[in-house]
Amino acid sequence: MHPDDFKAFQDTGTADQSDLITTKVEAIFGIRTGSMGFLVPTTSYCEVLDKIQVNMLPNVHHWVSGMLNLRGNLVPVFDLRVVLEEAVVDNKKRRLFAIDRGDKAVALWIDGLPEITDRASLQPLQKLPVLPELLQHFVIGGYQLNGQVWLDVKLSDLFKALGHHQYSMEEV
Repeated sequence: MHPDDFKAFQDTGTADQSDLITTKVEAIFGIRTGSMGFLVPTTSYCEVLDKIQVNMLPNVHHWVSGMLNLRGNLVPVFDLRVVLEEAVVDNKKRRLFAIDRGDKAVALWIDGLPEITDRASLQPLQKLPVLPELLQHFVIGGYQLNGQVWLDVKLSDLFKALGHHQYSMEEV
């Protein structure tokens, strides 16, 4: 905190609650997929899924891994490494990360476990890294923390586009 933030303590050594400057901490999930990190609001319902079967689907785009049954709901599974045009390095550390519930739920493969950070600790990027054209349309902003790039993405819109049956790269 900046020394000016402690202004209320100067005269009496105690703080008057109305004079204190409050800093709102906004926690956010960070999930890694390949070289990129993606930010997910902590207000979203999310869960890590372990040891759950993904059923392959024929004739789908290569970024669709299949469907899984999550408490009676069929949930599409996406692989953002494919969208990022990166190869899978270690399948053993990959997990499924489900976002939302019921018929709105989607799942994606992540590397490792989600991280929780404070949005204020993220440093905004002046320029986004080179991203595949498909992903560029859904990026709201980019940040950096400890050498890791974190993208703020309109995930629901991205998943709708990825799941759209007639989607093609020419439409973007």
